[in-house]
Amino acid sequence: MWQTAMQAAIAQRLEADTRVEALFVGGSFGRGEGDRFSDIDLVAVVPGEHQEAVAADWKGVLGSIAPVVFWHDFARPALITNAVTEDWQRIDLMIVEGVQQRSRDTLKPLFDRAGLYDALPETQPWTGPNKGRVEGLIREFIRVFGLLPVAVGRGEFLLGQMGVGLLRGMLVDLLREEVERADKGGMLNWTRLHSPEQLALIASVPSPEPTRDSLIAAHLACAQAFLPRARSMAERLGIEWPQRFEDAAWRHIERELGVVKPASMA
Repeated sequence: MWQTAMQAAIAQRLEADTRVEALFVGGSFGRGEGDRFSDIDLVAVVPGEHQEAVAADWKGVLGSIAPVVFWHDFARPALITNAVTEDWQRIDLMIVEGVQQRSRDTLKPLFDRAGLYDALPETQPWTGPNKGRVEGLIREFIRVFGLLPVAVGRGEFLLGQMGVGLLRGMLVDLLREEVERADKGGMLNWTRLHSPEQLALIASVPSPEPTRDSLIAAHLACAQAFLPRARSMAERLGIEWPQRFEDAAWRHIERELGVVKPASMA
C-alpha cells in the first residue's frame, strides 16, 4: 500500500529534525485497521516553543516527497494540517506537546526518541455515552423535525430533503454514542464501527423524493428510528426527556399537515 512507503519517507525526514521528539501514526493505521482507502493520520510530539516553526516547515517537507494540491491549517486546540497530494494521497498531521491521553492500541510509533509509547496504557476504557452530547442531539432532532410543516407548506421539497439528511445524521451520531469504544475512529468506517442492527436502523430511513408524501414518510421514518432509541438512552443516562417540546412538535405537525404521531411511538 502507498501508505507504508509514505509513512517511511515522512518519518525519515522528520526524524532528522531534532525539534520533533516523536512521530506516531494514528487513525485507522494506528488501530491496525488501515486499508488502501485510508488516509494517514500523523501525530508529532513537539515542544510548545517549536510547534509553530515545525508547522511552517511541514509543507516543504511533505512537498519534497510528493506534489501537494490541497493544504489547510487550523488549530482545535492542537495544530492540525490536512493535505492531499496530486495522487490523492491524504495526509493529516497533528502537532502536540504530549500523548498522555492516548493509548497503545490507537497509536503506532514511527520514531520515539523519549520512549513515550512505552509509557502509554494499552487501551483507554470506554466511559459511556456523552450525556451532554446525547441531550443536545435529542433537542436538536425535535427542533429540526418540527420544521417539516415549513418545508411542505412552502413547497420547499428540496429543502425538506436536506432536513431528512440532517435528521439521519443525528441518528448516526446517536448510534455512535452507543458504541463501546473510547476511540470510535473517523466517519468513513461505518461498517467497522456499527453493529448490523444499527446499520439496519440507519438504512430504515429512506432517501425521499422531492414530493409532499415522500418527505412526510421520510421524516416519520427518522422519528421512528431516533426517538424511541433516544428516549431509552435518556432514561439510562438520567436525562430529563423534553416531553413538552416533543408534544408541541407533534401537535404542530398534526395541525399543519394532518399527520398524527404513530401509535407505535405513543
